Amino acid sequence: MRNFCNNILKFSIIILLFNGTLFLFTNGEYYKEYKKYPDKIFNKFILSDSHGLPMRTFPEKYNVFNLSAGSDSYLDMERKISYLLINKYKVDTIFITVDDHTLSPYRERTNNLDRSAIYYASSIDYENQYEFLINKYFKYYLPIFQPKTRSLVKSYLQSKLKVKNLSNKNSFYDKVWSNFPKDERIDLSEKRLKMQFPTDRKSRKLKSSLLDIIRVCQINKITLIGLKFPLSASYINALDTKNFGADELFESKGLSVKNMKSAFLEHPEYFADQDHLNYKGSEIFTKILFAQ
Repeated sequence: MRNFCNNILKFSIIILLFNGTLFLFTNGEYYKEYKKYPDKIFNKFILSDSHGLPMRTFPEKYNVFNLSAGSDSYLDMERKISYLLINKYKVDTIFITVDDHTLSPYRERTNNLDRSAIYYASSIDYENQYEFLINKYFKYYLPIFQPKTRSLVKSYLQSKLKVKNLSNKNSFYDKVWSNFPKDERIDLSEKRLKMQFPTDRKSRKLKSSLLDIIRVCQINKITLIGLKFPLSASYINALDTKNFGADELFESKGLSVKNMKSAFLEHPEYFADQDHLNYKGSEIFTKILFAQ
């Protein structure tokens, strides 16, 4: 019996040490990079997925804070808006992505619900207190029970095996799309299209969340402006008329949409890939968007 208890104790210690190691890893490599807590001097914000990331802090020159995050869905953005309001930010204007893909089932599957739960969610974002506690605390402090942890560790190890770009996490946005051969640009655009538009049916969950965002902004007298980010000519050709209609939903509610989708058709050098601006393009885009 004593040996059994000792073995249980040893096993428990190993599990705790392993969980502690995973916690330090996920907190340092995954969660913290998502955290952005704006100074309360800001009352204008940008909410977007990775299309807003290369703008970095450029909008701050125009007193706009960039809350964009790679893979953010409307569910994540809704939590961020709730956070701003609960913490008594004097929110005046929100620019939010209404790109063609933002109501895609792909974006519903690929999101930051685990991360936005940690930093931005409150109990009002969940149906009950139990669900809130599980998502905000249990999954965070016990990553050993998180299925996503395995893929995070795998991705991290793979990135460390690559020879190039080990010291610069932001190197992707230094790329220049015009340096890619024309055939490769066409091929990459087609692949991106298939990923963003796996079906013709939009996500009901994301549409519901976007409608909630519109309602919350109306109640709180926040000016909500839709934003369509620039796309490369090769991707626009592949995209054709495909659109899940977030911009159309905005317009049906009488909301303004800044459609910059075709702004840089003649400037492939402003893009990092088929549908993301690079840093140079983002700086120019920010100036066009806000310097009025």
